[in-house]
Amino acid sequence: MPEFENVMTCFLQLSGCGAERMTEVTPTVMSALKAVENAVDISKVTEAGAHACEYAAACSALYDFVCSEGSRDKMTVTDVGKADVNADYTHRIKAAAELKREALERIAYLMPDEGFLFETM
Repeated sequence: MPEFENVMTCFLQLSGCGAERMTEVTPTVMSALKAVENAVDISKVTEAGAHACEYAAACSALYDFVCSEGSRDKMTVTDVGKADVNADYTHRIKAAAELKREALERIAYLMPDEGFLFETM
């Protein structure tokens, strides 16, 4: 079965998040991993399939993360009174959705009906 640590490592690489945000993004990554685990037929998963599932979970978490970040306020004020602009993730939603779709297609053979339902936020 897929390992959470591998999914988190892949997610951090894909998202560009630093390790300091691990606590913040852990629920998103865990949710994506659980969704992938629930979608696959465990009896079909080999070692190579587990790695593909980890990548698919990381891509799914990336999509959820990008959508979440895209909905956040873009302008904040720092504790010293300076304006700070958060990164704009909205332009990344389409790319993250495509990456998620392709990663899930790659593991479709592990799913009970050899297919999946792509959900968007």
